[in-house]
Amino acid sequence: MTHVVFILSWVFSTSILNRKFPFMILTFVTLFLFLALRYEYGNDYLSYLYIHSAINDGMAAWGEDEFLFKQLNLIVPNFQWMIALLSFFYVVVVYYLIKKSLPRCYYWIAVMILLINPYLFLIHLSSIRQTIALCFFVIAIYFVFKRKLIPYCIFVLLAAGFHKSAILLIPVYFVLSANRINGKSFFGIVFMLVALLFTPLFDFTLDWVLSFFPRYSYYLTLELGNSLRSTLLTFFYFLMIILNINRLEGKEIIFGKLALLSTSVSILSYKVSMITRMNIYFELFMIVAIPLILYRTKSVGWKLFWFIGSVSIYFLRYYSFFQDPLWEAAYGTYKTILGLP
Repeated sequence: MTHVVFILSWVFSTSILNRKFPFMILTFVTLFLFLALRYEYGNDYLSYLYIHSAINDGMAAWGEDEFLFKQLNLIVPNFQWMIALLSFFYVVVVYYLIKKSLPRCYYWIAVMILLINPYLFLIHLSSIRQTIALCFFVIAIYFVFKRKLIPYCIFVLLAAGFHKSAILLIPVYFVLSANRINGKSFFGIVFMLVALLFTPLFDFTLDWVLSFFPRYSYYLTLELGNSLRSTLLTFFYFLMIILNINRLEGKEIIFGKLALLSTSVSILSYKVSMITRMNIYFELFMIVAIPLILYRTKSVGWKLFWFIGSVSIYFLRYYSFFQDPLWEAAYGTYKTILGLP
C-alpha cells in the first residue's frame, strides 16, 4: 500500500501532468490522506497515542516539558484529529517549499527524493514532535532570505516549544547567507569536517551540547555509529553539494548551505549515530538543493551523473529500509482508522 501511494503521488508531480495544470496539488492531497488516516503506522505512533492520553488524563508523559507540545495535546483532545491537523501543516509547508523554490519541470525530482529517502517522509510521520519543529524551522528560513533575525528567532523558539533541540538552530542564522563559498571557506569546511572526524574535537563538542540535553546522554553511552558504507554513500552527496554550490544563485545558495550542513552531520554520524536526530532539521532541504544543482548544471553528462548517482543511493536506502526487520515491522503494513470499530 505504501509503495502504491508513493508511486501515485510521484506521478501527480511529473512535468508532463504539470505542464498546463497544477496536478502537484493532488500529490499532496494524496500524501495528506495517507498521513491523516494512518493508524498504528510508524515506530512511534503508539507512543504518541499514549502520550496524548496521559497528558489529557493529567499524568506524567514524555515530552510534556515542551510547553507548546503539551498545550497542543490539551487543545485537541482527540488524537486522530490532532494527527490530521499536524499532517495538514506538514504537507502545506513541504508543498510551498517545493513550489516556491523550484521550476515546475523539477517538482517531480523533489517529490521523488522526499519519498524514496526513507529518512524524510517516513521518519517525519513518526517523529511527530521534531517534525512540527522542522516545519517551523522551514518557515524561519524564509526570514533568513530577508535577513530578519527577530522573526527567525521567534519561529525557532516556536519550534523549540515542540522539541527543545531546535534551540540549537538559532546560531545557524549566522552561517546562512547568499554569498558564494570562496576558496578559503571551502578548505575551512573540509578541514573542520576532517578535524571533527579524526580528532577528539567532536567528542568535546558533543559532550558540551549534551550537558544542556541530559536526557539524550543515554544514546551516547551506546557508542553506536553509522556504517562505513553508509558514510561513504553520504560522501557522494557532500561532494555533489560542495562542488556545485557556487552554481546556485541568490536564495538557492542558502538551500545549498543547508544541504551541506545535512551531509556534514550525516558524515559525522559515523562516530555517533544519534546526531542524525539533529539532521532532521537540515535533510529536508536536500529535496530542493539537489534539483536546483541539476537545474543549474549545464553539462548534460554531469547532470546525468549527479542525478543517477543520487537517486540510485536513495533507492538503495529505500530497499534496505524495508528489508530491516525493525523498520519493516513498523512500516511494512499500512493501517487506517477506517478499519477501526
